[in-house]
Amino acid sequence: MGDVQIEPGLGYDNAMSASSIYLKHEITIKDLPELTGSTQRASLGNKWLFVGIDMAPIDSLETGIAVLDRERRILRMDKLSDNDDILLFLDNLAPPENLLVVLDIPKSLSIPSKWRQQQIKMHPLHLRSSIPNATQEVVPTERFAQRAKEFYEAVDERGILMLNFFTAHAKLRYDLNMPFRHRSSQGCRTLQAALKQQLYIQDVPANLMPSSVLDAMIGAYTAWMVYKAQEGQHFQLYRDDERRLYVDPLKRWIKPVRYRQGRYRSG
Repeated sequence: MGDVQIEPGLGYDNAMSASSIYLKHEITIKDLPELTGSTQRASLGNKWLFVGIDMAPIDSLETGIAVLDRERRILRMDKLSDNDDILLFLDNLAPPENLLVVLDIPKSLSIPSKWRQQQIKMHPLHLRSSIPNATQEVVPTERFAQRAKEFYEAVDERGILMLNFFTAHAKLRYDLNMPFRHRSSQGCRTLQAALKQQLYIQDVPANLMPSSVLDAMIGAYTAWMVYKAQEGQHFQLYRDDERRLYVDPLKRWIKPVRYRQGRYRSG
């Protein structure tokens, strides 16, 4: 990524602000031991459980959590509230070196315009408008909830490998965008079916799950892809200026499934 010019004072005092998230630097899996300070934590071969967290911007709203194993089976699902509950969930799940956590960064509720919130959701890594002669908007310094920064630091202290990501990007690249409102019953039902049929997540319950848990399953699948799929083809890793790590999904992983006659189909 080329150099980006930002006016002084735009968010450098806030570690989850626009400046730190926009200024991303491409990395590879080989860089993880140096960036995490631990070969054991960085080793993908150690990972047995893959956790997705759809974090709410404040703890009065529910945060969805989903856990997959190496075979993409759902092992745990839950809805929790504050950071301490989520951290306790992780502490009781497995040893830190066996976990890979992917967190959807919650947007700050301080952004007043719903249209502006949606723009941030769909274009989280854009600094300025690319439209020629358009009015250049100052990047807001409080784009994402402070809660995410505190949670990331707490997980990092536990020695767990955690990556940030954006659910909206993943849905586009996994072909999971549905012609229904996101949190409507029809939208949840359609997404739940797609998680089973397109991402091949196993043991998806028959009863309708909350939207936060469904989004958490997308995060868990993304964590599983980092373990299983091909870097550069299915996902790309980044870090920001504060050395926090990000995963950007590129496309879903499709495994060849063998017919009895020895032929293959996608599955």
